[in-house]
Amino acid sequence: MELKPSTLTEELIKLPKEIRNLLAGGMAGMVAKSVVAPFDRIKILYQISSAEFHIQNVPKVALKIYRTEGLQALWKGNTATMIRVFPYSGIQFMIFDRCKTFLLREQEMEYIQLKSIDPTTPKPTWGLTPMQSLMSGMLAGASSVCVTYPLDLTRAQLAVLRRKNDAPNQRFYQVIAKNYTNRGLPGLFRGITPTMMGILPYSGIAYAVNEQTKRRIQNMTGRDVTTVERMVCGGLSGLIAQTIAYPLEVTRRRMQTIGIVPTSGTDAAVDSVGKGSSRAGAAEAAIRTVHPTKPPSMAAIVKELYAEQGIPGFFKGVTLNWFKGPIAFAISFTVFDSIQSTLSTESERKMRLP
Repeated sequence: MELKPSTLTEELIKLPKEIRNLLAGGMAGMVAKSVVAPFDRIKILYQISSAEFHIQNVPKVALKIYRTEGLQALWKGNTATMIRVFPYSGIQFMIFDRCKTFLLREQEMEYIQLKSIDPTTPKPTWGLTPMQSLMSGMLAGASSVCVTYPLDLTRAQLAVLRRKNDAPNQRFYQVIAKNYTNRGLPGLFRGITPTMMGILPYSGIAYAVNEQTKRRIQNMTGRDVTTVERMVCGGLSGLIAQTIAYPLEVTRRRMQTIGIVPTSGTDAAVDSVGKGSSRAGAAEAAIRTVHPTKPPSMAAIVKELYAEQGIPGFFKGVTLNWFKGPIAFAISFTVFDSIQSTLSTESERKMRLP
């Protein structure tokens, strides 16, 4: 017997708040990532190649992928993304909300204590400080990365592997098994150093900007934040956070995919938009020739990328991120807020902040 939507909602509300936030965050992440998946794949292809990035060439790359691999290839690796993004996004939102709830309860307890001493104590404006938002976001991001990193690694590698002739596509489990066979457990966490270095400012700034802008709007207007305002806040937070952390994302993608595809030439990830901008042939060759059991360090990747493309190489595709990043964040934060509101109890709604 199928549950009616209203009955299903009532049953979900009975779950612990942390589980409800995990589900809401996971669903929000899946919706956002599915919408921007084609842009993500093209961005990764550029990040791990030596081809120069021009925003006007993105349609050409998308069209070539469509002609050579089919429409579904624009979402290649998206199944792995969904497997990864549900726990990644869910854990992130759950931990941030848990930190927020803990800090707000501390504020409430402090107010009650002061009120018992001095009845004239004014009621404070509830909400996290910018520093509290930043630290909570950093903790949420770091925790979600640690749990789901092997899935992110597999997804990135699937996104750059191209189907040749009639060869079958590599499956998710085949790629993750190969990583483990080649290097053992460390092989599943290849590139995690720049990922952790990037997620701390990325997640911290994203949650802080989103939280503080929504709080500012509520304080200024005296009402709840509208859906459009939530989307604008989410988009702004994504734009700022992704731009700051972008060089580390490029480094991470190189570490994850190096040795899988060449960085230039006819077999490169992107070979339809002109020659690469390599400034040092030796450095380019060093990047292309990698032993699977002994990939280069983060320092070597940074040095070689700089030799190959200079500073612009660390920001390759950032303009595409300025387009798709705010869209993804706007959808993610807004969908989470909507689902969380729907699954909130009456007492939680009364205490709910933006």
